[in-house]
Amino acid sequence: TASGGTRAGGTMAAEAAGRRVSRLRENETLAGVDLPAWAADALRTIYKEEQLRIAPSWSGGYDLAAGGHVGTISLHNPTHPPLDILIEPKVPITNLFLMLTYAHRIVNFGRELSPLATGDDIFDPVVDIFVRQVDDIIRRGIHRGYVDREESATYLRGRLLLARQVRRGPVVVNFEQRVNEFTADLLENRILRAALDLLARARFRDPALRPRVRRALAGFDEATPDAVTAADCDRVVYTRLTELYRSPINLARLFLRYLSLEGSAGETPFVSFLVPMPRLFEQFVARLLGDYVAGRPRLRLEDQWRIWLDEERRLEGRPDLVLKRDGRALLVLDTKYKVYGEKPATADVNQMVTYCHTLGVSDAVLIYPGEGDGGDAYMMKAGVRLRTRPLSLAGTPAAFRARWGE
Repeated sequence: TASGGTRAGGTMAAEAAGRRVSRLRENETLAGVDLPAWAADALRTIYKEEQLRIAPSWSGGYDLAAGGHVGTISLHNPTHPPLDILIEPKVPITNLFLMLTYAHRIVNFGRELSPLATGDDIFDPVVDIFVRQVDDIIRRGIHRGYVDREESATYLRGRLLLARQVRRGPVVVNFEQRVNEFTADLLENRILRAALDLLARARFRDPALRPRVRRALAGFDEATPDAVTAADCDRVVYTRLTELYRSPINLARLFLRYLSLEGSAGETPFVSFLVPMPRLFEQFVARLLGDYVAGRPRLRLEDQWRIWLDEERRLEGRPDLVLKRDGRALLVLDTKYKVYGEKPATADVNQMVTYCHTLGVSDAVLIYPGEGDGGDAYMMKAGVRLRTRPLSLAGTPAAFRARWGE
């Protein structure tokens, strides 16, 4: 799923409305792409090497080398036709969407999944589903609740803050008070508004998406347009009244984390939605194993558990997953989103042995994307039993799902 390669003849293909599109696959190079100099310079400046590398090609034009991110980069300049760079996954597109929805706890696409089978872009379909879920919330009525606020007002309508009022002096005509308001200006709505604000400045291949985003945004005009980050999505506490928000907020987290708008205020000449496949693979495996241990009260799975590798606590390690039994580490698991050769890489082996010694466990598993059954097993002289396990991401969605429980 992650081996590099090179494809030549990177001439931009003409598409609808004068848009030019260049396609390459993750961890592959497209040679000789005909790019304007302004676009090449901007790509080098904006995007990290693990997202996209660009260099002059010996054959003319530029070589585009994709890293482990998949998605869309859209370049817009008022004096040039729009350019899209699509970095396609090696995973079948439908399976990629299943991984996204499962790993990020987004409502199952169900009937929404079938149109994606013929698509080549992950951004527009995800936005389409997000807007549909948000529209459903608007139709039902956005959530409101009671919130305590402190204010200074000319009339008293809440609880007087006596100490603050006294400090302001006897001639002050305003009342310092705490009021309890019934409002829609809640964290859940602010998150959805922030994601919609971001999407309203993005560009889509489907021209019908932008007006739909703007209509949905109008439904959250009561929410404060505060700065919201992906981390704020983890602060939401769901109740029976807000459970409907869970899936769109998980989608909003994707936009807040992976959608990037680069350019001057107003017109945004660069828009990208790039999903890191190594991280997605790790999150997907973590969810699979988390669901497996959920019904086993003695077992617990730790994700990205911070450990110290040295006595002075200066060298930090973060195993992808640690399985615990009755509170004690039992098994270390690490995901490696790369092609597995005849044996694990030396660096991966050394990393797992170090983690095991630090945690005092003797079993470790390396999980790779790939075909086959069972994997390999190695009894290390250091006393660690290391196993490799392939996880196939190929096949039809039905076959892909069927393997999740294996």
